[in-house]
Amino acid sequence: MSEKNRHIVSEELLFRYFANEVNPDEQEMVWSWKSENHKNQQEFERVNLLFLDLKAVNNIGKDGAVYDVDGAWQKILKSKKGGSSQTRSVLGWWKIAAAVLVMIGMGWFTYMSRQVETLELLAEDSQQAVQLVDGSQVSLNQGSSLTYPNKFNGAERKVELKGEAYFEVAHNPKQPFLIQTDEVVVQVLGTTFNVNNANADSIIVTVDTGKVLMTVGGNQETLPAGYQGVYYRSSQQLVKIISERTGMHNYWRTKTLSFSGATVAQAVSAIEDIYEVKIDFSNADIANCKINVDFQDEKIEHVLEIMSETLNLVWSNQGDSYLISGYGCPQ
Repeated sequence: MSEKNRHIVSEELLFRYFANEVNPDEQEMVWSWKSENHKNQQEFERVNLLFLDLKAVNNIGKDGAVYDVDGAWQKILKSKKGGSSQTRSVLGWWKIAAAVLVMIGMGWFTYMSRQVETLELLAEDSQQAVQLVDGSQVSLNQGSSLTYPNKFNGAERKVELKGEAYFEVAHNPKQPFLIQTDEVVVQVLGTTFNVNNANADSIIVTVDTGKVLMTVGGNQETLPAGYQGVYYRSSQQLVKIISERTGMHNYWRTKTLSFSGATVAQAVSAIEDIYEVKIDFSNADIANCKINVDFQDEKIEHVLEIMSETLNLVWSNQGDSYLISGYGCPQ
């Protein structure tokens, strides 16, 4: 092939060739030039590699950004300093083209590394559990949902809860953990607690270990272990109370009632809610007795039997309710 034709087959022509933007004459010219010698074959392969790399970067973009081949080539041409298009060295344009590719690639992967994907766990028909990227464990009650990121970037770890969930938060004082419900924000550094946002009139946070900050509007309450924060939607009041020692807040997850120093009134209230029954006392003094006993997914009759034996009481089935009888607390 003549020296003239070697100059005609420029890098720009090769780019158009790989982009299928040449006419039949130009296509024939490239084929003839490539077959002329080994040096031309190497140049052909180098440009092909660059074209494929730029095309790959273009194809992986999913955010609407477009990196077209012609545009990339024009950037390469505009970046050159001195020299005519007829005398550019292969090494010179290759370095510039590679730099453009690296900058595009680095920009893309830097962008992708910063992207946070929003995930959702829905406990539609049964309880569900998930371990977050920071190691925190979340158990969702049936009918609840948790929205959370695939990574925690920034100064905080934030999730959104609908319904009820139990949290075991990994300790990280430099990146507080935040739970957003409909109205309330719960902030923690590392603790275990239950958040019940499933009630129509209240949001209840019960702390087992550690400490949390419960915020709604301009009101805040710091809740240490053994306390509950209750936000009443109807009155828009936030109150802090001592948690009843029944394990009631966690029964949906553990199926365990733990009456540790609870009064019989507190224990009976929990039993009525869980078993959906009505329990009465023959003697009002019984309600103030203290009880220490655990139940693991027991039948209602067995629960009443153990309570009665522990406190020297008697229980009976009244048809549509139960009755606990006796003289009060044992001395």
